[in-house]
Amino acid sequence: MTRLLRKEKEMRKRVAVHAATSISAVGTRLGAVVRRATRPRHRSETTEAYRSAGTRVLILGAGFAGVRTALELDRCLGRADDVSVLLVDRGNAQLFTPLLWTVADGRANPNNVVVPIRAFQRGRSFHVLHAEVEQIDLAARTVHTPGQPYPYDILVIALGSVTAVPDVPGLRAHAHVFHSPADALELRNHVIDAVEMAHACSDPVERQAWLTFVVAGGGDTGVELAATIHDYVTEGLFATYPWLADAPVRVVLVERLARLVPMGAPRVSATVRRILEARGIEVRTQTPVEGVTEDAVQTPKEPIPTHTVFWAAGITAPPVVRALDVEHARNGAVSVDDHLRVPGRTEVYVVGDAAWAHDAMTKAPVPPTAQAAEHMGRYVAHAILTGRTGRHAPPYSFSSRGHLTLLGHHTAVAQVGLLTLTGLPAWLLWHGYYLSHIPSWRNRVRLAVDWSLAALTGRETGQLRLGMESHAEAPGAARRAEEPMATKEAAHPDHAVPSDGGAGQTMPRPQGPGRDTAHT
Repeated sequence: MTRLLRKEKEMRKRVAVHAATSISAVGTRLGAVVRRATRPRHRSETTEAYRSAGTRVLILGAGFAGVRTALELDRCLGRADDVSVLLVDRGNAQLFTPLLWTVADGRANPNNVVVPIRAFQRGRSFHVLHAEVEQIDLAARTVHTPGQPYPYDILVIALGSVTAVPDVPGLRAHAHVFHSPADALELRNHVIDAVEMAHACSDPVERQAWLTFVVAGGGDTGVELAATIHDYVTEGLFATYPWLADAPVRVVLVERLARLVPMGAPRVSATVRRILEARGIEVRTQTPVEGVTEDAVQTPKEPIPTHTVFWAAGITAPPVVRALDVEHARNGAVSVDDHLRVPGRTEVYVVGDAAWAHDAMTKAPVPPTAQAAEHMGRYVAHAILTGRTGRHAPPYSFSSRGHLTLLGHHTAVAQVGLLTLTGLPAWLLWHGYYLSHIPSWRNRVRLAVDWSLAALTGRETGQLRLGMESHAEAPGAARRAEEPMATKEAAHPDHAVPSDGGAGQTMPRPQGPGRDTAHT
């Protein structure tokens, strides 16, 4: 009896401790929700107020680097009356690029991988201008937009990059690129088109060409693109097209260098190649693309018969960045000093893919990744704050927290320090890391639901055109890739003016230089 009473007492104590812990966790979460809900409303700022501020910080681009710079400045500056921070972007949302693969393989809605910039603004003091960047005049310290020019005291260029499509015969006419949610949907549409064409084809040679998919470029994008195509066909379309289970589906990854993922460690490159080949993907290193036709990809060894080519071999800076009269790297990015500044112009910082930067200690190049972009944005914000106190920021140094590569169904490679994970643990780590890193609880919940439903009920295998080009018109895709992501469309200033446009529409808004407008 005494033993039973003792066990019952211990059980009650455990239940009480567990209940207290749960209540505490719920209270903490509710407290965070209440704090967010009770944040003061964002205050609009007129153009005149921006122009008359003591220090005008102008950030171009609302990608990882630009948004991080704005958030960090807000966290440290608060509502300083003598500083105005203005973030300029032609869009109204931040694209969370790493998660595009789950859109392309039919497991996620494209809306769930973008976060509205306004979601970052509640209770914060930086402002947003929805406008196209037409020209950057470093000499006059002015940025030109369609509505009016904007002067600055400190400029942060974070305009990102676009896919670089070289002048290879036939490449721009026939290759597809992968850089946006529209490209992710077009990938699914084109793969389904190819499968349907193969299904209707009686010639075995032509049928094989329709079921062959070539990806040019063995960096992170090319590797994950090849794995995504293979995964979507084998894990997604097989359920809808049972005959594909016996079809000779072929995915070929070609890379001109000696190893895949050249920015990663050699052991990671070797592991990635081993896993891809084990999944049935052909890997051809030291194989440059010499030409592309409607029916084949030309390589030094032999042509590869195919009707589908994806180009993922390099990036370049947008034209507005390449037009700057400063020193550029080969890919058009701006060469910066050890403090991420344009040499000779201490008031101009360049971050993210638009910067050609090196670690000041190791002299190693900073990789063009989201992780590095956010780190650069955080550094520049602190450098600006340090400069306001008359001190100098330390030279820039970057140390990667790790490297994640998604390689298909339940497979990935994760390098964390000296540890390299593969298979299901790495796949779970990839999804967990990016799910927790996207800066919106609404997006996290929706993505988790999307992925769960895809696992339970299957992936999306229906085509969604949304006014995009059909398969017959697809050859223009690579030419569109060379237009700048941050300056591509005719955008408009995002002022306090109601819009009558529907979803996806852009309504022209007259804007004169003398009008007193508000940045919301």
